[in-house]
Amino acid sequence: MRSLALNFFVACAALAGPRPAEPLSAASNSPTPTLFRHFAFAPNGVCVRPSTFYAKIHDDGNSSSPATTTTQCKEFAMRNVPGEGDCMFLAVALATATSMGLGGNDALLRAIAAETRDVVARVLTGSGNLYIEGKRLVPALDLLLSAARGEGVAPDEYLERLRAGGLQGGLQGGGPELTVLSNVLRRPISIYELDEQDSRGAPSTITNADGGGCDGLADEPVAMRCRIREVGVFGDIFRDPCLAIPDSAVLSGLQPGAYSWHLHILVVDAGAGEKHACALLPQFCGEG
Repeated sequence: MRSLALNFFVACAALAGPRPAEPLSAASNSPTPTLFRHFAFAPNGVCVRPSTFYAKIHDDGNSSSPATTTTQCKEFAMRNVPGEGDCMFLAVALATATSMGLGGNDALLRAIAAETRDVVARVLTGSGNLYIEGKRLVPALDLLLSAARGEGVAPDEYLERLRAGGLQGGLQGGGPELTVLSNVLRRPISIYELDEQDSRGAPSTITNADGGGCDGLADEPVAMRCRIREVGVFGDIFRDPCLAIPDSAVLSGLQPGAYSWHLHILVVDAGAGEKHACALLPQFCGEG
C-alpha cells in the first residue's frame, strides 16, 4: 500500500526515512551546503539567488483526451524552512498560510507543524477512506499499517514517532503523511525536485541564459533562475472553487503567491542521504 501512496514520488520517499532527524545548518536555517553551497537566502528564508524557480507543467485539464493536454511554464519564489526534521510539515504549513495571504514566522510554523503531526496521526487511526490518485482510495488504517511496515515498526510505535517532533527523533514525514494532508486540506500538493540534467541527459550547470540545472560548479556564480521539475501530485482531484467564479477578486493577483489553492513543495538533496523540503510560492495567482 505504501507503493500505491507513493509509487512515483521517489523524491519524497527519503523524507520518511527511519533515522532520527538532525538539525541542518542551524546557524542559517538552511540545509548543509552540499547542495545549497551556491544558494543565497534573505533573513526571512526567501531564496534570493536563484530568485526564481520555474517548471514546465503538463496539464490535461482533468480530461482523458491527450488532445487537451497543455504545457504551462510556472514560476515560483522559494522560501526555506528550518531543517530540524520537521521540514515537510513546516513547508506545507508555510505554503498553506501563504495561500491565504498570511505570513508565518518560524515559531508559528513550528506550532502549526506540531499540531499537524497530531492531526495526521488521528486521521490514520480513524475509519473511512483517503484519496490517493486517479480513482484509487485506501482505507486510512491500511495506509497506517503499510507505512508502519515500511518503517519496520508496529503501528503504535509509528504513531508515537509521528507525533514526536523532529528534534525528538520523530518521523520526518513522507508519502503517507502527504497523502493525509492533501485530504485534510482538500488541496493538491505538488512535489518538485531540482532539474539537474539538460535535455540530452548530461549533467548541466546553472547558467544565466535559461537556468539549466541548479548544481553548477564550485567556482560558478549562481544564476537568478533555476529549473525544477514536478515529480507528482498528491490530491490531484481537489480543485479550487474560485476558478468557477468569473473575474474572482481572490484570484486577481493583488499579492503575488497568495491565494493559490494548489500547494507546491520543493524537495532537495541536503547531503548525507538527507532530503529537505522547502515551500514554493507561485509568482502569480489563478494557477489552480
